[in-house]
Amino acid sequence: MTTIRCPECQSLSQEDAIACERCGLLFLHRDAPRRRQEDFVVRGRRASDQALQPCPWCLAKIEEEAVRCRHCGEIVDEEFRRAEARKRREKINYASWVAYVFGLVTLLLFKPVGLISIGAGLLLSILYYAIPSEGLDRAIEGESRFRRWKRSLRSQMKFEKVTMPMPAFRKAKIVFIGTPVLATIIGYLANFLLLQQPMNEILKGNAAFAGMTVSAHYEYWIVPGAVVYDLKGLGSESTPLEVHTAFLEYARKMQSRDFERVSLRWQGDERFSLDGENFRRAGAEYAQQNFAWVLFDLPRLFQPVKGAEAADDTTQADALMDFHRRWYASDLGAPTAP
Repeated sequence: MTTIRCPECQSLSQEDAIACERCGLLFLHRDAPRRRQEDFVVRGRRASDQALQPCPWCLAKIEEEAVRCRHCGEIVDEEFRRAEARKRREKINYASWVAYVFGLVTLLLFKPVGLISIGAGLLLSILYYAIPSEGLDRAIEGESRFRRWKRSLRSQMKFEKVTMPMPAFRKAKIVFIGTPVLATIIGYLANFLLLQQPMNEILKGNAAFAGMTVSAHYEYWIVPGAVVYDLKGLGSESTPLEVHTAFLEYARKMQSRDFERVSLRWQGDERFSLDGENFRRAGAEYAQQNFAWVLFDLPRLFQPVKGAEAADDTTQADALMDFHRRWYASDLGAPTAP
């Protein structure tokens, strides 16, 4: 059977119906007068729809069933406001706990990123407490706009004595397994981009360093104050002077960085240690082409670590050769001629 749709409430009725069963609107029918008519039920319903009330925030006239004021945009339905506040609190609470978990794990791998993540979690916690669960102070008739804004702001910034519940992580495996993995990736990228990449550019930029491999990274990969300069291998024609020059080039490139110390290693075995101040000075003196200092004075500033071979009583001219012999050349069993 053919149906027609009521133009008022959009409900379906039979084609031969003369009125809507839901709202009572009289249909325009071939046997009825050629005009749109309404009965008393429809007029009564429309009158109730048009009932207005003052907005509790801006005092403008709005419908009684309105959820949000169309003049000021504030939510006027308190139950809806509380529901929206709970949703925002849950999202912020969830994000803050994720930031804390990520920060604690990352702190073990790369301290700066971990501290930033924990700080973000702290800010989210403050925001969680700052969101009011109830409505703001309502407007008072005759009150100025500035006083109303000031009173609303004071109410907004009022903290509540509530606890932050531990959220039920809907994707716990992603959070607790993915966080350490992501932290490890960030730590590796930080070591590569900040320390290893400059070293690679130095080795590739000079043909004299062909075959030489150096691993540069933070100590234990997570201690930003200490840098490891690990000489992994040498080319067939590499000389101590070229190895020394590569180290000086690295010191020149990193002289603006604030390190506490630099650890010199040979294939993972620590042999010498240089404090950060002398490391920066080495880069500055090399940049100023003070070759006498970097070739004769600098080798005497390297401190051998416990268990390393003791220095011989050498002259200033032989200090460079003795330094390279104790660093790596003695393990190669090769002469240390420059």
